[in-house]
Amino acid sequence: MDVQGDVKVKASKEEVWKALNDPNVLQKATPGCKSITETEPDVYKADITIGIAAVRGSYEAEIKILDKTEPDNYRLVMTANSPAGFIEGDARVYLETDGDSTVIKYAGTAQVGGLIAGVGQRILGGIGKMIVKDFFKKLAKEV
Repeated sequence: MDVQGDVKVKASKEEVWKALNDPNVLQKATPGCKSITETEPDVYKADITIGIAAVRGSYEAEIKILDKTEPDNYRLVMTANSPAGFIEGDARVYLETDGDSTVIKYAGTAQVGGLIAGVGQRILGGIGKMIVKDFFKKLAKEV
């Protein structure tokens, strides 16, 4: 499934960049994130509890920030596993200055497997887009 969108944040590009690279901000912005720990530079382990349609579960996630071009863009790769299945995502995040604000643009893909894949692509697509949009809205509040 493809995921893309943008969110405008009333902050400088540098402030938004700093927030996108701060584990505390990432934990607060990630829906259902109970904990996040940096295991090596730009690699994090997270404990996330999330409900997808009728399938709710706890996921052990690994988040990697790759191909950084500070303060303009980076690649975000996530894998999350649980008894209910897995979620894998790969996205590019871009920051663009718009007056005294910054526009966060994101575009990527996500794959799901296991029980959660049985929910149906239409429902998963809607839920996935909602979760991603919620993340960036929460991030905007944290900046």
